[in-house]
Amino acid sequence: MTLAEADTTPATGDFNLLDTACFAAGHPHEAYDRLRREQPVLFHPGSARQPPFWVLTRYEDIRAVSLDSVNFTSSRGFRISTDNRMAMAPEIGQALARFMLAMDQPEHDAYRALVSPAFMPSGLKTVEVRVRASVAALMDRLEGADSAEFVTEIGAIVPIKTICALMGIPAEDEWRIFDFTNAVFGTDDPDYAPTMEEANRRYLDIFDYGWQLLEARRRDPQDDLISRIANGRIDGEPLGEIEQKSFFSNMLAAGNETTRSSLSGAIWALSLFRDERRRLIADPALIPGAVNEILRWFSPVFQMARTARQDVEIGGTPVRAGERVAMLYGAGNHDPAIFDDPHRLDVTRANASRHLTFGYGFHHCLGSRLAILQLRLILEAFLARYPDYELLYSPRYIASNFVGAMKELPISLHG
Repeated sequence: MTLAEADTTPATGDFNLLDTACFAAGHPHEAYDRLRREQPVLFHPGSARQPPFWVLTRYEDIRAVSLDSVNFTSSRGFRISTDNRMAMAPEIGQALARFMLAMDQPEHDAYRALVSPAFMPSGLKTVEVRVRASVAALMDRLEGADSAEFVTEIGAIVPIKTICALMGIPAEDEWRIFDFTNAVFGTDDPDYAPTMEEANRRYLDIFDYGWQLLEARRRDPQDDLISRIANGRIDGEPLGEIEQKSFFSNMLAAGNETTRSSLSGAIWALSLFRDERRRLIADPALIPGAVNEILRWFSPVFQMARTARQDVEIGGTPVRAGERVAMLYGAGNHDPAIFDDPHRLDVTRANASRHLTFGYGFHHCLGSRLAILQLRLILEAFLARYPDYELLYSPRYIASNFVGAMKELPISLHG
């Protein structure tokens, strides 16, 4: 069956990628498991605003599409948006269309090259010193406290400080960046965007703030990422205003949100799998390997998308040119064909590094090394200081069909 031949709607059960309620408690793994067994290449009927699309839940299908730049493009959308987001201001849509995530090669590689040196091992040596200092200061600030709201008081602190330092954002604006990040990912959440007008205003505020910094760096370049964006050239030409605003907001949001969410996810996971937490406390040398397992188990990004350039097959299902394909990372990361007992957290899992969390191919996450570094250093310090922490109640998530960003994760630090 192709989308064009689907006159009736095949059952999607209780799963609807366009409905943020499906992700209210994080990844709906029961639905993923059912779909992977029964409809691994799922027809989704779309909506009044959006055409139908396909949904992938098998690891190998997701990996194959991610690596296949001949048959699939990112330039027609890197995610399946909710209907609400489809109504955002045109300027926002123009900027999103110029994210690196929405670029194909060779354009993607040219943009990536402007900032990639900062994320290479040599560039991260200096960053590691800064991260260690931030972690130590964070632990000192927690001294004497009995409880904390993990997301805002712990998880967000170091990633925001790190990306602000790399980009060249003033330290006094760090919490403004926290608000900006919530605006990017919270456009479907009434707590962050009670109306579409407010969602647009908050998003456009990011562009205005970024443009001020970019203009300042054109006048006075510094050794930071904003200067690289402001003064960078592609094929000898400077980046346009939309490209610069897009680049700024892309780096800002991607540079801290998934790391803070993964940190929160780690604390949640280790509260559910207490034996695994005890293993890490008894042997901290296991933590570097455990980071990949946590990234697999938690999977901070719900989905990415591609569009077929030409007629192609995915897992034996024909997909026609122009049809969209959504890749569910959490489903792929819990595929039992790849990961034994996939819903269990195993901090010594031998193949945990095969996870899809950072993507595959040329879109592999630019900041993956930095994310892993921060996760490792913060977990080492936090578990050493607070081995007996307890969750006070289950996490609350931002309403989104794109990222598993937590709003709240209150914990007792001493159990």
